[in-house]
Amino acid sequence: MHVNPATKGFTLVEVLVTMVIFAVIGIASFQVLNQMVSTEEQSQQQREQLERLQFSQLLMQQDIRQMVAKPTRPSGTDVVHQYLSNDPGYFDSDGGVLAFVRSGFDNPGNMMPRSELQPVVYRLWDGNLQRVTQTFINGRSADPSVQTLVEDVNELSFRFYRSDTASNANQGVEQGWSDNWETEGDLPKAVEVTIRSENFGTIRRVFLIAAAGVSGDTTSGGLRREN
Repeated sequence: MHVNPATKGFTLVEVLVTMVIFAVIGIASFQVLNQMVSTEEQSQQQREQLERLQFSQLLMQQDIRQMVAKPTRPSGTDVVHQYLSNDPGYFDSDGGVLAFVRSGFDNPGNMMPRSELQPVVYRLWDGNLQRVTQTFINGRSADPSVQTLVEDVNELSFRFYRSDTASNANQGVEQGWSDNWETEGDLPKAVEVTIRSENFGTIRRVFLIAAAGVSGDTTSGGLRREN
């Protein structure tokens, strides 16, 4: 029987083979595209985490550098001349804690009823590095402002450097680095901050304190209006 070549088509086997080839190409293309999207999402997350880490370090540097020797009234009555505290039990932290008063709290023209000083606490809470602030140094009526800086933090610790001059001024307290700061009437010369996180490992920074060695009540513009 004679078959006209013009009417000849594909066999079922050829169609199936073609479909399999296109299916394999489609699956491979999807996997490549999916991997690219997943990689981009992971890279974006890493960039965001790195930016948050860098911001936290900058913020911590500014705060610590502007630390001032400001007496406070934690109980509301008695004046305390311990300008810096790292007692995690008192400040409710899962790890290390750093509490102090800083200057540079913007109050242009003293328009707001507060000073330019602000209490700041750095703490570890539920795996997060947090910055806790109050509007007034000795006022606890309003809820504090809590800012999460870095997530997935395993450990937060601080050390404090006391110079030889400061050591002599504090009845023979040893100079050098110490894990605790319990003396009154002075500030350390530098603070070492150690952060251990899931994403970045161990990060250790040393921040200098501009007001180190300055004792007594520190004032700033607008201090008369402080509560």
